[in-house]
Amino acid sequence: MQAIQKQTTATGLTYLPNVPAPKITQPDEVLIRVKAAGICGTDVDIYRSDPQLMNRMKDILPVITGHEFSGIVEDIGSGVKGLKVGDYVSAEMHIICGVCHNCRTGNGQWCLNTVIRGITGDGIFADYVVLPASAVVPLPPEIPEEVGAYLDAVGNAVHTVRSADMVGKDVAILGAGPMGIMATSLCRLMGARRIYVTDVQESLLKAAKNEGADGVFNVGDAKLREEFLAVCKSDPRKRGVDVVLELSGHATAYRDAFAAVRMGGQISLLGLPKGEIGVNFSQDVVFKGVTIRGIIGRKIFTTWVEMLALLQGPFLETAKRVVTHKFALKDFEQGFKVKLAGQGLKIVLYPNGL
Repeated sequence: MQAIQKQTTATGLTYLPNVPAPKITQPDEVLIRVKAAGICGTDVDIYRSDPQLMNRMKDILPVITGHEFSGIVEDIGSGVKGLKVGDYVSAEMHIICGVCHNCRTGNGQWCLNTVIRGITGDGIFADYVVLPASAVVPLPPEIPEEVGAYLDAVGNAVHTVRSADMVGKDVAILGAGPMGIMATSLCRLMGARRIYVTDVQESLLKAAKNEGADGVFNVGDAKLREEFLAVCKSDPRKRGVDVVLELSGHATAYRDAFAAVRMGGQISLLGLPKGEIGVNFSQDVVFKGVTIRGIIGRKIFTTWVEMLALLQGPFLETAKRVVTHKFALKDFEQGFKVKLAGQGLKIVLYPNGL
């Protein structure tokens, strides 16, 4: 089969036209033919050889990358129930142990022994993947394969937005990439009063406006950044927004999060900053009574249930619009070139071509 590997810690990925296809070796495993696969921001960091990721991956390379996909069940192990050949599926690619404290208390998203396929185990930039049946999620037929191809990211957005009660709230969304665009639509669907979105790219801010943002701000401009903070504090009864969703991972956005939130508000952090960021805990957290939530992955499998339900409603149209580029798997370099240039939103690769 064809596959894309991270072979060394050097920059880039390698396309291999003919590698052995994985086989079922355990009774609880499922063989899936990949139909479509999304390029995630983490995949871009792997391509760039981000030092933190390379430190995690260096001892297990080479690894087939990619962790967002939709596909068709090709074969099942002798002990698999609830799935059959021909089923249209995706999967939770955070493979959890099921026995640690967090798993046993219903918090598998915090599993102490998580294997993330495509990072610390072989992923789905390939024709086939073998996964434990417990991770495989059947998909409704009305979800198109290009949307099914990035449910990992959709789940991140749903998990982040669902981390706070949005009804009647004023919300600041920092970062208007795919997560920010989806979060804007979700906050509107879930009853937010006002939604303010920041980024440094006008095209992304335009997309956020189209998805229901009340105000968009190019915070690359110092004056517009000050305008954003002033708007967040414009309600004299609050002097800050109720909820901040940080989705960019930029240090300046992290600082803006603490400046924009009201006393007693909540900050949910999904973006991954590089290095350390200073926080004045006395002034910005303790005296403000701020709740901070770190968001990792998806609640297993609560977020999947919520996400699939949302995708059977008007949110599906947003999810379709988020897909802006499509390429054959063998042309993955073109897709990564688009992402590295900061263009478009979600890019989907097709092993069988377009």
